[in-house]
Amino acid sequence: MNYLILFLAQTCYIATRAFQQLNVMHHKRLWLFWTSAVMAVFECTVFGSITFKAIDVFQSGKLIEFALLAIPLWLGGSLGSLCSMEIHKRLRK
Repeated sequence: MNYLILFLAQTCYIATRAFQQLNVMHHKRLWLFWTSAVMAVFECTVFGSITFKAIDVFQSGKLIEFALLAIPLWLGGSLGSLCSMEIHKRLRK
């Protein structure tokens, strides 16, 4: 379950980060404040998930489980970036 939460949180976090970058590039000042607020929520979820998994790995000694966190981070980050680009493109039209 932790991997699914991490995947969803990473997707949303990277999507909002990419969206924020596009907002800055296109001078969408009104969107900056709210995008930052959403980013903060997902950033805490991502780092919290990683922290809880690190504690679990430390207690159990299963290092492979910690290494597997790269998969939802990678896939979530890729999907989040793609979604953000598409949403921003549609909002600008």
